Amino acid sequence: MITPHYTKDNLLSVPQSIQARYGAVPRHATLPMLDSLLSEKAKNTVLILLDGLGSDALYAHAPDGFLWRNRMMDLTTVYPSTTVAALTSLQSGLSPAEHGWLGWSCYFKEISQCVDLFTNRQSGTDAPAEEGIVAKTISYPSLLNQLRTADPGLQCHEVSPYSKPAAQRLKDVCKRIEVLCRREGSQYVYAYHPQPDALMHELGCHDTQIKELILSLDKQMEALCAALKDTLVIITSDHGMTDVDMLDIEDYPQIAECLRAPISRDFRSLSFHVKKEYLADFPNRWQDAFHDYNLMSAQEVLHSGLFGPGRPHARFMDFIGDYAAFATGNRALWYGRLLRFKAAHAGLKHEEMIVPLIAARC
Repeated sequence: MITPHYTKDNLLSVPQSIQARYGAVPRHATLPMLDSLLSEKAKNTVLILLDGLGSDALYAHAPDGFLWRNRMMDLTTVYPSTTVAALTSLQSGLSPAEHGWLGWSCYFKEISQCVDLFTNRQSGTDAPAEEGIVAKTISYPSLLNQLRTADPGLQCHEVSPYSKPAAQRLKDVCKRIEVLCRREGSQYVYAYHPQPDALMHELGCHDTQIKELILSLDKQMEALCAALKDTLVIITSDHGMTDVDMLDIEDYPQIAECLRAPISRDFRSLSFHVKKEYLADFPNRWQDAFHDYNLMSAQEVLHSGLFGPGRPHARFMDFIGDYAAFATGNRALWYGRLLRFKAAHAGLKHEEMIVPLIAARC
């Protein structure tokens, strides 16, 4: 079991170092090794996030590749070790506790619904939730805007499947980065690519197609760095992945009957809103069925520091619920009629929690 080290060698420190480089004030600890590279003040800085490429997977599939050769160090990721929490920390400089994006699906008590935070949809459906409920409830300051304010001469960009123009394939991401870095003046580029996470969910962590994919990502990153000049390229990931056995909460009626709302947040980092009459008995029921999850009360979660430093968001306790559970084994729990993944993340296993920090001065 690995817990995040927020004061040393954590993913949260990456945006802090970038803030310090461009004159913004970081809220949390920076990374000294990254600070040293950034102090050389290359014309451009590029931060690339490859979703799901934990250190374990990178070493297993491409131990002799460009990325592993240029790995500076390993980092613990933020908690939960999931895209929603980690990307929001990279895009804001805030810890998960501070920004409140605590998992894929959170329970909004004012509408009595779980909502997928990235899509603003009712969880498990294609139906939209109340318009703008995510944005108006847990909006956060953009790191790009923070950098623009601190350094008005800096041009800041996002390159991803969700940016304009959209870059769906990694080759499109790389081409766009090349174009931006050839512009006059200093550029900061944040780039995101959804692989290998998407394919790992489908095939597991050790399929031959995963190896081929990671080797391809490695070669494309090497080619990109060879094409750039006077640019510092930083490559990392939001989390790693682990193979899982997917379980359905509906197969555990002794747990399901205790709940006054659907389980929420993520497969391996769960929140429970429990009926009053079951509050005292719930921990015993949970332990009998799921000894491979650590269960904490909401107050224990609050004082644990697991979700990071700083003042917790006003909705933090609402989203945590009455109890939260953190996976340490190989099981993942959700509504089985909705999703069947072979690999997942958001738990506390080494494979999920450790990500590489890679840097190349081009």
